[in-house]
Amino acid sequence: MPNLMLTNWCNYKCPYCFGIDRMSPKVEAHAMSDDTFLGILDWLDRTNYRAPIHLMGGEPTLHPKFEWFVSTLIERGFPITIFSNLATDKAPEYADKLSILPIKWVVNVNNPKNWNNTQRRNIESALSVLGKNAAITFNIMPDGSDDYWAIDLIRRFNLSKTIKVGFILPTVTNSNYSLTDDEYLTVAEKTVKLAQECDRFGITLQYECGVPTCAFTPEQLGILWKCGSRLNSGCCSRLDITPHGEVIYCLPLATVGQRMYNEFANYTEAKRWFEGRFLPYRKLGRTINCATCNLMTPDKCHGACLAKNLIGAKNVKI
Repeated sequence: MPNLMLTNWCNYKCPYCFGIDRMSPKVEAHAMSDDTFLGILDWLDRTNYRAPIHLMGGEPTLHPKFEWFVSTLIERGFPITIFSNLATDKAPEYADKLSILPIKWVVNVNNPKNWNNTQRRNIESALSVLGKNAAITFNIMPDGSDDYWAIDLIRRFNLSKTIKVGFILPTVTNSNYSLTDDEYLTVAEKTVKLAQECDRFGITLQYECGVPTCAFTPEQLGILWKCGSRLNSGCCSRLDITPHGEVIYCLPLATVGQRMYNEFANYTEAKRWFEGRFLPYRKLGRTINCATCNLMTPDKCHGACLAKNLIGAKNVKI
């Protein structure tokens, strides 16, 4: 099921944000309307499975009707996962009200040393009531700091014992901060160290899209395996639906192609259409070495983020 962007603005302005091409202030701020939301749910009802719908943004808790969106999904029997930074003023209230419901929260956090006092109060208040219903996700940065603060958050607030780590995704327009080739190696090393420390506390790593297998040495991959944090490298996104109702393959590729959701019979048809359009570009790879790499198979590696592979490509037709 898709990622529904309830808003296209955020209380953070992260330089690495891969949604920048679809976010305010680069484009006009817009919140999903009731009619668009209900139309999308009717459209999703024509798909014969019930995978969780992801509510996201921007920042979804900034939508003035956030609670209505959640209650409507529950009434119609859709499983829900909420992607939030929990740093908004309303986030603790929403977390408290919704903590008794079967809703999963994926919390995008930056290093707590960068939180201001208001952010700290809101995030910690929300986490304290969500507990195991919340899992954290963050980008491993290529700086000198370690990421063991994530373990501290999990233990302090009894959160889910999984961390979804990301290698900063670029936009195809190359308009955000993203990793250089050398930084991939640095981030891979930090990932392995984090996995080893997490293993001591029964915490495992999962991985966002766009993490290339070749950033790790065979020895590092073996360590991840032993830690139970085996790398699954891929680029196969859920479709995103913008507040206007436009379907895009993913936010890093938001400027490449989009269609209104009701141009397709159902979600499955939309997913098949986008996968078919991007398939010819899958073999481009992140570097020239991808062309002869034996890892470049659908079940092992897609050559990292497809948006990164398409940066600078000419005559892309979707």
